[in-house]
Amino acid sequence: MSTRAGMILGGLIVLAALATGGWAWHHHRAHQAALRVLVQGGDGGGLPIAEPRDEHFDAAGLARAAADPAAAGLQAFVVMRHGHVVFARYADGFSADRMIDPGGFAPVLVALAAGVAVRDGTLATLAPARFDPAQLRAGIERGTHRSYVSYLSRVLWRRLNAAPAWILLPSTDAVPPVDCCFEARLQDWLRIGGLLVNDGSFEDTQVIPRGWVAQMRKPVSADELEGMGVQLPSHAPTARSFDAADLILLRGDGHWRLWLVPSLKLVVLFGARADAGDSASGWDETRLPNLVIEALTDRPPAQAGSLMQQLVHGH
Repeated sequence: MSTRAGMILGGLIVLAALATGGWAWHHHRAHQAALRVLVQGGDGGGLPIAEPRDEHFDAAGLARAAADPAAAGLQAFVVMRHGHVVFARYADGFSADRMIDPGGFAPVLVALAAGVAVRDGTLATLAPARFDPAQLRAGIERGTHRSYVSYLSRVLWRRLNAAPAWILLPSTDAVPPVDCCFEARLQDWLRIGGLLVNDGSFEDTQVIPRGWVAQMRKPVSADELEGMGVQLPSHAPTARSFDAADLILLRGDGHWRLWLVPSLKLVVLFGARADAGDSASGWDETRLPNLVIEALTDRPPAQAGSLMQQLVHGH
């Protein structure tokens, strides 16, 4: 074979490989797109921003929280009060618009949607001792004659003006899960937090019926640490948890947490993948929200044996 013929043949092989690789890449992208379901949203605008002092925070106290070893390795650390973001620190290319799937946050969405369905009479009133996300989704779909994804978009996601989100599927024919796999922007998870600390209201719109969040925080587990889609703090004497009667949280994969104190209208979102920063076994997840609460200048006096003991104990 001549050198010229060999070069032509080699070029054809390269072109064929590129074409095959291009087809494979587009097929992979199409397959990825097929493995998720769109949750329609609203205009996706940003959240209001305020100076720490305007929301009764000591800025130096928030800075100490951000510098604390408990914050090491976090990809996001955001504090919101009265619907205003007063502090935000991001790393590893994260921002308020970063899409994340924190895993364990997802059940709160079906619990919130259930509140609307109960109010509208399309879902029977739930017994506080029962919370099964999959059964709840099935009940919503039977009562509303809509898919869960469509209903969630209509009664919750669009009303929060959240940007479009995705529910990731394990296979092309799978039913959209409700206990995981909800991918949304960081700031839209903050919207969920704002809803929970304001008795179902967001930006002066009553999205979820009044009183429903109080129902969600009633224990549904034998150890009284689980509510409907939310988790409750431990009251064990040795537990490191802020002793606030109304504190609830969402616990996601890795180090993702959403801490909520309705009486203070406070939302604290932080997180990172499980391999970022300290190991899960040695990581104190309560220290950061406690430091944020300590930075409030209008907080009620801490009860003996609660917040201050935890902060001192952590040093």
